[in-house]
Amino acid sequence: MPLRELANNNVGFKAWPEAHYPTKPTILMIHGAGGRSEIWNAQIRPLGRHFNAIAIDLPAHGKSPGESFTEIRDYAQWFSSTIASCFDDPVILMGHSMGGAVCQELALQRPDLLRGIILVATGPRLRVAPAFLEGLRKEFEKTVGLIIKYAYSTSAPPVMLAQGAELMKESGPEVLYNDFAACDRFDCRDRIKNIATPTLIICGENDKLTPPALSQKLAQEIDGSRVVIIPEAGHMVMIEAWKHFNDAVADFVNSL
Repeated sequence: MPLRELANNNVGFKAWPEAHYPTKPTILMIHGAGGRSEIWNAQIRPLGRHFNAIAIDLPAHGKSPGESFTEIRDYAQWFSSTIASCFDDPVILMGHSMGGAVCQELALQRPDLLRGIILVATGPRLRVAPAFLEGLRKEFEKTVGLIIKYAYSTSAPPVMLAQGAELMKESGPEVLYNDFAACDRFDCRDRIKNIATPTLIICGENDKLTPPALSQKLAQEIDGSRVVIIPEAGHMVMIEAWKHFNDAVADFVNSL
């Protein structure tokens, strides 16, 4: 069983229900920089009613041991090994921000493992402001607060921002810096057109960290892809507008 195999391989995850149904499509969710599987709480149970919905902790995040990486391709290699070891059939991979970069790398390196990909609030190039990278070294908590301020739309309730900041702080300075450094190094603009896996692209209309223009760029380059821009949502679109988001995901998965 895939869930047992994940546990046997020391991979942290959240799933609902805690069973795997071979007849249902499997969605594996990858968090962004400094995140963990909990960021998908608004997806795990609702999508789990119809699909095998599993959110994964990357190495050194959440309940997955190990060390964080400074290259997206290393996260992609770890994830491809995890899929190959634990799942018999191709999966649908859904990644947010840095997780979306991991999805792109996997679609380029191991398309045989994938039934489809869902790229959330990401792009083919993920430049990080130098002030963020420097700030994570020198003023960690202040910089996390600034990142979170940019990550949510102005309409998001303060409690949502506070919870997001606490979750990110728990990852620690080294892991968060490494993740953002990996994002800053990521650039597959010259390869993105080679993705042939069925692709859904989702972005919040008010995303300040990965603006909709990046999602439109992905849609232009990935043949046959579809893009959904969700009104009034920011970078954390799957949290801020979870109902609209989940409907778009379900429609895509059901179309495969």
